Amino acid sequence: MMLMKKLNRKDIKILKKLVPCKEPEAAGSLLTSISSYYVTDKDDFQFRLERLDDKDLKYLAERAMDGSECLLCIAPQCAQTFLDAVERRLTRQIAGRLREIYESSTTGQQE
Repeated sequence: MMLMKKLNRKDIKILKKLVPCKEPEAAGSLLTSISSYYVTDKDDFQFRLERLDDKDLKYLAERAMDGSECLLCIAPQCAQTFLDAVERRLTRQIAGRLREIYESSTTGQQE
């Protein structure tokens, strides 16, 4: 069950860049919603991420680091695509921290 949360203006702005939609008041995690309901594959997900400027991508990365966005809740290939985009477009520190969080979480799930 995906929890719905109230979206702030920044969330709505990013969601509208990534998917054609009306202005929703609530959604689950942005990455989860987009990867579950709108993208067809990892290439489509990457294409949509490319629509974001670096500032918006950084916002999503920061939310993934604070637990507001869930990389484990999206398909592994989409999570990898997101991590690759962060690594390519943002700092190595942000990318490294996100990979650390993601890998420690996926390792914990497999045990």
